[in-house]
Amino acid sequence: MIHSGFRFFQLIVLKVGINSLRSLFFPACLSLVCCLSCRSVPDSPISGETVAMNTFVTVNIYDTGTNFENASTWIDSAFAEIKRIEEMATHYSNTSEIGRINYHAGVDSVAVSEELVSLLEESLKFAEESGGAFNVAVGPIVQAWDFLAEQPRVPERERIDKLLPLIDYRLISMNGNKVYLQKKGMSLDLGGIAKGYAVDRAVDVLKAGGFKRFIVDLGGNLGVFWEGTRLIDSAAARILVRHPRKEGEFFGSFKMGSGGVATSGDYQQYFMAEGVRYHHIIDPTIGYPARGVVSVTAMAPDGITADAFSTLVFVLGRDRGMEVIKNTPGIEGMIIYEDDGMLNVDLSPGLQELFMRNYSHD
Repeated sequence: MIHSGFRFFQLIVLKVGINSLRSLFFPACLSLVCCLSCRSVPDSPISGETVAMNTFVTVNIYDTGTNFENASTWIDSAFAEIKRIEEMATHYSNTSEIGRINYHAGVDSVAVSEELVSLLEESLKFAEESGGAFNVAVGPIVQAWDFLAEQPRVPERERIDKLLPLIDYRLISMNGNKVYLQKKGMSLDLGGIAKGYAVDRAVDVLKAGGFKRFIVDLGGNLGVFWEGTRLIDSAAARILVRHPRKEGEFFGSFKMGSGGVATSGDYQQYFMAEGVRYHHIIDPTIGYPARGVVSVTAMAPDGITADAFSTLVFVLGRDRGMEVIKNTPGIEGMIIYEDDGMLNVDLSPGLQELFMRNYSHD
């Protein structure tokens, strides 16, 4: 049986004084979103919902005295921005910018927007810094695993071995606004960064609208903006991290100020075969799901960095991943791992005093 989520973790952001929680159901996963602030907030946020990038999107604005009709217009603009990025970055269409690059792999270069060039440059930066743990050239392997199939199965080892030479981010060439994949059969998959980037662009739209307190949630990729706060220096929101092994329960929580949060977990898209869990977070160096970690939550000043770090840290594993978090300024994170059938957690220095584990659900 496949559990079909989309790289998101369950989180709850609770508003002071509100006991009731609003829930949204998506494939086999429950995502709950509200807001918490120690400052004065209106009784009810100005909210909007849509579906984009194969998941739910919610925006909650907490500015006091905000005109409802004006806020709704800006929320719609934020949604339109997310959908625009989806149309640019999806690999499911041959007519998107990414789709055209993939279609012409090994044949010709493709002229794309400066925006996509910038996004790919960011992706290659993360690839270089992680030694290839983050790799947007992983498309052929992701297609081979086909986790969204009705009955997914483990690909033949020979098939994986033939595809591995294509999983090389160094074969992505960019010259001005032209992008070329040097081998036929290569394909780009921005699944590890596109949602974080879309969150950032939606945050920019709402800032341009003059709003000073809001939260954007794109399938669990979270962008919090609370004017006057920084990532961990002050608290605007309380984040409850989903329990990786117990549906509908949470593992623990932490408070944060403005910034981005993302989680990668082995429970989001997976199937079981002969007692082994095969999940969608692929180690590009071997073509198989990364092992040794159950989930990674990354906090960063922006959504795109949080999104990329949650993936690359998961692939690097517990020791190397935490070392990267600790050695990267502005990044905080937590790694949940399994030891003798029990879940444990490693915390970066900045989270050690902020994280509260929910032992009642162990």
